[in-house]
Amino acid sequence: MKLLAAATVALGLSFAGAAGAATITGLYNTGVDAGGVALPTFGGIDTHYSIIATDAPLFALGSAITYEHPAYVDGDADSKWISGRDDGATGSSSSHTTYRTTFSLTGLNPFTASISGFWGTDNEGEIFLNGVTTGIKLFGNVDGVLDGGDFGNFDHLTAFNISSGFVSGLNTLDFVILDTGPPSAMRVDNLAGSAATVVPEPATWALMILGFGSAGAALRRRRGVAAA
Repeated sequence: MKLLAAATVALGLSFAGAAGAATITGLYNTGVDAGGVALPTFGGIDTHYSIIATDAPLFALGSAITYEHPAYVDGDADSKWISGRDDGATGSSSSHTTYRTTFSLTGLNPFTASISGFWGTDNEGEIFLNGVTTGIKLFGNVDGVLDGGDFGNFDHLTAFNISSGFVSGLNTLDFVILDTGPPSAMRVDNLAGSAATVVPEPATWALMILGFGSAGAALRRRRGVAAA
């Protein structure tokens, strides 16, 4: 009986540690509403991405605003370019702007998390997760200098993937954009992520309860026989 009880406990513990993959919620492309539908190309208020730092004289802290230059790859039905103004003007020949979006890993294992997507920048950019650089950058022929290589950052989108640096609970994803000649804007598309769950699913709990119940019933029968 002790072996049965021990086996049941071990089974429960093994299932408690088991996890299935789950979608990370709260990840949004740039320039969309709460339902993931694209905002107007110019002047839409993006509540999912906020400007948390900028030295552009004409930009302000707060929600980003949709904007698109004719040279940019076109926005689509679930992603638009965002900026600090609906005309992209910065008021400076060079500026830095940080756009932040947040998401939660509550109930998920941060060590198994990963997110991926596509991004574009005007002109250059770097991605930070929880305040630490991911090493993912877009720049031209010379980092920090306006040159022909910068055009490739906004006439198409570039894939990225992040698989480390996540933490339990709230996470921050920052896009630090260097504008080497206005206008200035950025875009994220096809942003998605997954991570393993850290709690048993209902079916697992049911199996654990059944196992403990069986062990308890067997123990009661054994006690009854001994008493007789």
